[in-house]
Amino acid sequence: MVRKQDQIYGCLLGAAAGDALGFCVEELTLEDIHEKYGPDGIQGYDTVNGFATVSSHTQLAMFTANGLLFGATRGATRGVMAPYVQYLEAAYRDWSKTQHYGGWKNRGKCYCWLCSLEPLYSRRNPEPAVLYALERPQAGTMEEPVNRSQGPNGMARSIPIGLFFHPTETSPSEIRLLGAESAALTHGDPLGFLPAAYLTDLLNRIVYRNAESFRSVLKRTRTAMSQYFGSRFSQIRTLESKLDWAEAMAETSTSPEEALSQQRPTDAASVLASACYICLKYPGDYDRGIVAAVNHSGLSSALGAVAGAPLGAQVGTEGIPEFYLEPLEFREILTELASDLFQGCPMSRNARLFDDQWDQKYIQCRY
Repeated sequence: MVRKQDQIYGCLLGAAAGDALGFCVEELTLEDIHEKYGPDGIQGYDTVNGFATVSSHTQLAMFTANGLLFGATRGATRGVMAPYVQYLEAAYRDWSKTQHYGGWKNRGKCYCWLCSLEPLYSRRNPEPAVLYALERPQAGTMEEPVNRSQGPNGMARSIPIGLFFHPTETSPSEIRLLGAESAALTHGDPLGFLPAAYLTDLLNRIVYRNAESFRSVLKRTRTAMSQYFGSRFSQIRTLESKLDWAEAMAETSTSPEEALSQQRPTDAASVLASACYICLKYPGDYDRGIVAAVNHSGLSSALGAVAGAPLGAQVGTEGIPEFYLEPLEFREILTELASDLFQGCPMSRNARLFDDQWDQKYIQCRY
C-alpha cells in the first residue's frame, strides 16, 4: 500500500507532469499530433532548456496550496481565521500579479511566498476568464457568479484542496463545498465549478479513505455529490450523464483516441469525465494513462493534469516513471508544497515550538 505522504507527493507531481506533457501539444489537433510525433502520438516531453514546462494549471495549483497553508497557519497561530476561500482568493490575486508585464518588479505586497520566485512570472496560456475575473474588485461566488465560464482551470487548480483536509478533522461536505467555492471565484457556471467539487472529493477519498479501486471511489463520490448538490443544481444531471459515459466507455475496446474524440474534452465537465475514463481504463498505470490523456484534439494540458492527479495519488511517486519527474519544471517547489500540505502548520498559538522557515513562508508574508 502506498503511504499517504507519497500519495500526496504523487498527486501533485503527477498532475504537474500530465500538465507539462499536455502543454507540449496544447494548440494541436490529433491530426497535427500524429503528423508531428507519428501514429502513436506524443510519448514524452518536448523540453525547453532542459525543462518540461508547465501551464497555468500547475501555477495556480501551487498558489492554491500556498493559500490553504497561509490560512491554516493564521488559524493555528492566532486562534481565529477567515473562511478558507478568502485566502484562496488572495492567493489567486497574487498569482494574477505574475501574469502582467513588469510584474516581478511591480508586484507590490503579496501574501504568497511563491511571489518571491521570479520564474513563476511567466504567462503559460491562462484562461482569459480567470484573468478578467481576478481584475474585478469582487470575485465570484456560487450565488453571485462573476461570469458564465465552464473552463477547466477552476477544477485543475483545486487539486491541493483534496489533499490538505483530513476527513476526520474537516467534514467531507465542507471539502466538497470549498472545491466548488474556490472554482466559483473565477468560473460562474455550475458546470465550471461543480467539477472541482467532484475532483476534490475523489482525491480526498483516494488519499484518506483507503478505497480499493478507482471505480469504487467514483461510485461513492457520485452518490455524495448527487445528495449534496443535486437538489440545488440541475447541472448535476449533466455531469452524471457524462460520468455514465466514462464508466461505460472504459469497459469497451474503443481506443482512447476514439473515445476522447466522442467526449471532446474542452470544458470542465468533459475534462472531468474524460479523466475518470482514463483512470478507469488504466488503473494504476500512470505512464499509459497520461499518454492517453494528452493525445487528442481537446485541452491536453487540463486533461493531463486532472487525470494525472488521481493516477499519481494511486501509485505515489515510485509509480511515476522518473523520466516524467527528472526534467519537470518546479519539481522542487511542488515537492516542498506537498511536504507542507502533508505536515500542516507545526506551530500553534499556545505551543513554544517555533519554525523559522515556516514563519517566513506563511506568517511574515513580506514579498
